[in-house]
Amino acid sequence: MEALILEISTRGLHRYEQIDGEVTTIGRALDNDIILSDPTVAPHHLKIIRHDEKSIELVNLTEVNPTRVGKRNVDTMVIGKLPLNIEIGRVQVQLLPRDYAVSATRPLAGKSRRSQLFGHTYWAVILVLVCLFVGGLEFFLSSYNAFKWSEMFKFVLRENILTIGGFVLALSILERLLVNRWEIRQLVTSVCLVYLLYYLMSIFASELGYLFSADWPETLFRFGWYLLVIPTAVALYLIHISHLKHSRSIILGVLIASPIAVPSILQSPEVRAMLDDFSSAARYQSNLSSLNWHLKKTIPVERFIEQARDLEPGEFAD
Repeated sequence: MEALILEISTRGLHRYEQIDGEVTTIGRALDNDIILSDPTVAPHHLKIIRHDEKSIELVNLTEVNPTRVGKRNVDTMVIGKLPLNIEIGRVQVQLLPRDYAVSATRPLAGKSRRSQLFGHTYWAVILVLVCLFVGGLEFFLSSYNAFKWSEMFKFVLRENILTIGGFVLALSILERLLVNRWEIRQLVTSVCLVYLLYYLMSIFASELGYLFSADWPETLFRFGWYLLVIPTAVALYLIHISHLKHSRSIILGVLIASPIAVPSILQSPEVRAMLDDFSSAARYQSNLSSLNWHLKKTIPVERFIEQARDLEPGEFAD
């Protein structure tokens, strides 16, 4: 009889065992043919009996955490079609024919021309320096008083180095837990690219707000960034660098972004204004633009002051 393959799902690389005998025992005891060390697996958990090429019998050997196929417990079961998913305790295994097709080979990040950006240390170093330069430039442009180098270094340390380093540390730990390895160079490069994208998009949103004299560009950017861009970036990293499945990567992207998105959105001036009558943000658009489009005709400042004097506390002018 041709040998079968038992695929044992593990964190990172899966484990494969060949089944070539008529009877194969699986369990935690050392006298089994296939040993699973998980504490939820019984000492003698499952027996696989091969009667012929097309008939395979599963025999459960335990009352605690019995073998499950298709979410139901199995005492004895004869199968003739593979592949078959089996739960042994909390261990997920799959019984496969030897000629079962495997997925296509995924390229290593940085080993092909299109992904050179993610494969070399100097790209990571260059992008970190660019992020630090952008942070210093942002501080310089927003310095209305006397410029101080010491204050700029504190700003860059707080806003850039700690932010980038915190994301790299958190995501590297998560990657280690998910796939049992980490790609530090690729992770640093990806975080820096996302940071630079945030800086460019925030400038673009601010300029749109200036152009239209409206709050909606920055509001749209703020909500879109946390609800769409960050989950998408995390999912793309998990798909193309960590090589996780698409569905799992999308779910993880949303879950990873949620602890950042929820408090950031709740603390936004727009949401706080909706949840409370009082908001620290003024209810008007302070940007100036040559294309100052309004739905209503503007009034002189003197007329506005007269209307404001006639308002009762808590009222708003039309």
